[in-house]
Amino acid sequence: MNNVALLWLVLIAAYGLMNLLLSVLVGCIWSSWLAAKPLRSRGLLTLRMLPSVGALFLSLAVVLPAFLTEEPKRGGEAVGPVLILTAIFALLSIGAGCLRGWRARLATAKLLGDCDRLHPRISIAGRDVEIIDVPEPLVAVVGAWGPRIVAAARVLEVCSREELREVIGHEAAHISARDNLKLLLLLSCPDVLAWIPAGGELIMRWRAAVEFEADAIATGQDPFKRIALASALIKVARLSGAKPRAAELSMPIVCDDVEVRVRRLLAPLPAAQSLLPAKNIATLALLVPLLVIPLYGLIQDCIEVLVAFGR
Repeated sequence: MNNVALLWLVLIAAYGLMNLLLSVLVGCIWSSWLAAKPLRSRGLLTLRMLPSVGALFLSLAVVLPAFLTEEPKRGGEAVGPVLILTAIFALLSIGAGCLRGWRARLATAKLLGDCDRLHPRISIAGRDVEIIDVPEPLVAVVGAWGPRIVAAARVLEVCSREELREVIGHEAAHISARDNLKLLLLLSCPDVLAWIPAGGELIMRWRAAVEFEADAIATGQDPFKRIALASALIKVARLSGAKPRAAELSMPIVCDDVEVRVRRLLAPLPAAQSLLPAKNIATLALLVPLLVIPLYGLIQDCIEVLVAFGR
C-alpha cells in the first residue's frame, strides 16, 4: 500500500479509535458525575459533541502531522486486519450519523407535508406564525434551515392574546439561538456515544435545558410574562393529553417536563452550572498540537503497531 492510501486509512482508523475512547470517557463521566448536576445547554452540547469533534481534531492535529513527519518514505507496506477493521468501524459510525440526520429531516418534512400548504399566516409578537389544521395542540419551530413557527388552530382558541405572545416569544428565542440546527448536529453526531444510553440522555437533557433558557429569554424578569407563559404551558399540556407528537427537528412548546418548567417560571430555581468556558476550551485545543510535537516519535510508534497488528 502506498503512503497516500496508508495515510487515509490511518486517519480514518485513528478517528474511529479515538471516537470510541472519547465516547466511553464521556459516558462514564456523565453517568458517574454530571448526570446529577444542572447544566446549561452549551455545556451539554459540548459534552455530547466531544467524541466526534474531539476525534476529528486529534486525528488532524496530532496523528496527521506525526505521520507526515515521522513515517518513512516507502511504498508497498502491508497492513494488518486490525487497522482495516478499525477503519471500517469508523466508516460505519460516520454512516450511522448521516443516516440519523437524514431520518430526522424526513420526519420533519413529513410533519410539514401533513400540514395544509395553503394555511393562513398571522403576525404574533412581530413573528409570522403559520396556522395549521392538525389534531395535536402543536406550537413549534420546525426545520433546521429556514425554521418556521407553526401553531395549531385549537391552541389559538384556548390561549389569550398575552399567552400567545409569550408562547411565540419562546419559539422566537429558539430561532435566535439556532436550536433546531444544533439539534440536527446532535442527532447526526457520528460517534459511539449515540449507541449507548448516555448519548440519548444528553440529548434529552439538552432539549430540556434549551426549553428553560427559551422560557427565560421570552419572559425575562417580568412576573406577568412568566405567569402568562406558565398558564399557556398548562393549557396546551391539558389539550395534549398524552405526550404530543414532535418531529425530530422541531422545538414544540410542550414536549418536556411541563411541571418543572412551570415551577421555574413561578418560582425560579438556582441557575444551571456551566462547564469549562468556551475560551478555556479553545485555548486547550490550540495548545494540544504544540504540546505533542515532542511526542511525534512515540505517536508514530503507536501508529506502526496499529498498522502491523495481526499482520
